[in-house]
Amino acid sequence: MAGRGVALVMLGLAGVAPGGAGAEPLDVRYEAFAAGFPVARFDFHLKEASGSYVVDGEIRTEGLLRLFYRVKLHAASEGALAAAAVAPRSHEQVMDAAGKAREAHLQYPGDGRVLAQLVPPEDPGRPKPTPQQILDTIDPLSAILAIGRHAAHAGSCGGRFAVFDGRRRYDVVLSDEGSERIEAAPAVAFDGMARRCRVATVKIAGFSNDLDYSPQTTMARAWLAAPRAGAPALPLRVDFDSSWGLVEVRMTAVGK
Repeated sequence: MAGRGVALVMLGLAGVAPGGAGAEPLDVRYEAFAAGFPVARFDFHLKEASGSYVVDGEIRTEGLLRLFYRVKLHAASEGALAAAAVAPRSHEQVMDAAGKAREAHLQYPGDGRVLAQLVPPEDPGRPKPTPQQILDTIDPLSAILAIGRHAAHAGSCGGRFAVFDGRRRYDVVLSDEGSERIEAAPAVAFDGMARRCRVATVKIAGFSNDLDYSPQTTMARAWLAAPRAGAPALPLRVDFDSSWGLVEVRMTAVGK
């Protein structure tokens, strides 16, 4: 479904440059469109202080999609910042889909392991990630900063990032496609040059059924830049295919 695809792309992908110590908090809104109609909204909040970060986001289906697939997902992470990496300490994710709640609470003891508490417990028939598969992974929101800090040091988007949200294990793989100008429009809160990236999401384990693995690798394209002076670079636009056709995600508002 388009709503689930938006959640996977937006929580598994983000900025290409870190903010400085004590940077001002950043609030950003995204809207997703399929066939020109709104299908989802994503609100993102980031606060970086000296050596630490707190980030949270909320996704909900909108418009006609909400009539058939009502989903609200809230996620929050906090951890430590290093020169070119992040070290998550905790992550929480609560999803309400069609009136059924699913929670994941993750803790990172600092030795590469991830301690996951799931409510309700995982379905017995779902192919769970093995302990080895989740070793040295990061949560989806911490991946936002990990991708950003890595790319800031490299000068372009790239790299492979191992992500685990408590139930699903996937890799986000970025490759650089150069720069391109983005012009302001009613649904785009930016005007200027952006870095264009090709994004592959490789599904590894924990997806609900065989259909979720077809295809096993999904592709997207993202345009990244700092939405305002002093802010980290974030996706301005993300395009990917879904069962609804092309889904276009746009940064539509930038606050403090």
